[in-house]
Amino acid sequence: MIDTRFRRWFLPLLGRRRRGRRAPEELRPRGTSSRVSRLSARYDADVDLALKRLWPKARVYHDREFTRDRADFLLVVRGRGVMIETKVKSDPGLFHGSTLPPLLDRLQRDGRRLVVLLNQGDPTPARELVAAKLGAKARVIVWSGPADDAELHAAVEALIRIESRHS
Repeated sequence: MIDTRFRRWFLPLLGRRRRGRRAPEELRPRGTSSRVSRLSARYDADVDLALKRLWPKARVYHDREFTRDRADFLLVVRGRGVMIETKVKSDPGLFHGSTLPPLLDRLQRDGRRLVVLLNQGDPTPARELVAAKLGAKARVIVWSGPADDAELHAAVEALIRIESRHS
């Protein structure tokens, strides 16, 4: 049987959707859908300020597009790049790093350095995962504010000293 409704076959040609149906991404504005999204945006802003505070002469590039295979920040210090990935947990439990494998695979292939910053929790399982993929070229630390700047500074400086294909 042939569908003879004008609206059903003509409107998709114009790229218009029916009024009653909206895609899920249209229903919620990006970045405001949950408590974790708001925490994540605030945490990224705090990390950005910390990187600029700790390395005032460095270049900090913040990738604001959500992707699983690219880090949130690229920090270039004295001509050497370190990728910074931020992870926000709403509870202080274990952080397993289940969202990290696409990023780790890409960085393993590219030979880049990585620091994973976690806002709270126990990063032991994630440290094992990251160490298995990237070895000495990666660190997982808990950074919750300026009180943890020394640990962040030490982790990044240690990675900068490591020779890499992408110096």
